[in-house]
Amino acid sequence: MPMKRRLVLTALIVVMTLAPSVVMLVVTYVGTGEVQAAATWASIPAIVGISAVLSGGRRFAVITAIVMGFLGPLSIVAGSSPVSGAALMALLCMVVGRMARFGLHRSALLVPVMVAWPLIDPPTWAGATTVDRTETAYLLWMAVIFFVGALIPALVVPLLMRKRKAPTLTEHPQGEAVVYTVMITVLVTVSTFVVLNSTTFYGGAFLIAAILVLAPIGQAHTLRPTVLRVAGTLLGSVFLVLVVARVDSLVLIYLIGLVFIVIALIARMGPWGWLYYVFMVPATACLNATTLLQVGQLGKQRIIDNVVGGVLVLVATALAIGYSSWAGRRGHAEAADPEAAVIQGAPEASP
Repeated sequence: MPMKRRLVLTALIVVMTLAPSVVMLVVTYVGTGEVQAAATWASIPAIVGISAVLSGGRRFAVITAIVMGFLGPLSIVAGSSPVSGAALMALLCMVVGRMARFGLHRSALLVPVMVAWPLIDPPTWAGATTVDRTETAYLLWMAVIFFVGALIPALVVPLLMRKRKAPTLTEHPQGEAVVYTVMITVLVTVSTFVVLNSTTFYGGAFLIAAILVLAPIGQAHTLRPTVLRVAGTLLGSVFLVLVVARVDSLVLIYLIGLVFIVIALIARMGPWGWLYYVFMVPATACLNATTLLQVGQLGKQRIIDNVVGGVLVLVATALAIGYSSWAGRRGHAEAADPEAAVIQGAPEASP
């Protein structure tokens, strides 16, 4: 892709990410009479909506926006207990695994990644220092924020990209999808329970994001792609700590975060995929923080989370490769998937 087109697409993605936050800041101010910092969380579902459009089109993105609207308040309530929080993430991971059959898992996995934030550390409301996870008005507003945040890009991005060809989705055999589903469901469910049951993982959503982003599917012969991803995220975490140590302005932190996310997106659309992980890590930490101290804390926590998540994914990937080799030697055939045949427009397989 030419650099000019990459820059245009990157600018579009950044604008579509920030626009829902601006809209919800205005809406919540009119509705409550004061500026609500939680309204900026509309950018979280906006990322999900953009990815859904680029991978599955407008209809898939609108459905995803509706789902995000329900998951916003549901995740906040579920996070009040380690058991309910882990159960919700397990269900979402199983859905992501199923979507891998049709090549939609890369956008679908962003749903549990983004839901992990309000699940583990929901935003405060109306200037409060603590969060009441059962307050009706608060939950209704968060439902609106998450729904509108995902819906705006779901409706606008298709209009701006009418001439773009439909994406080519990489479907995965049932065997690969099952192994992938088991991997992410076990790792994310256990990690969510541990994070919610502990007071030391204040940036625990990073751990869940690391697992979901780094977990491979279909890599049956080599660990190299996973190792490169893990190395890139670790390098990005160290880079963040070094940058924060020399900055004393929160506004400058946000600007640095925007610059990093632009670089990450350009790298993602080019041949330097490993740079995406290096710059996306500090970008998310900078843009998610509300104080300079928090940026530093998140940077250190991100290193820990990436080390733990990377080790877990590498171990799980090695086990998956071993299982694939064993299954290949045993001559296990792929089971027919009637649902895949129906979605692809083929006649349904007979029982």
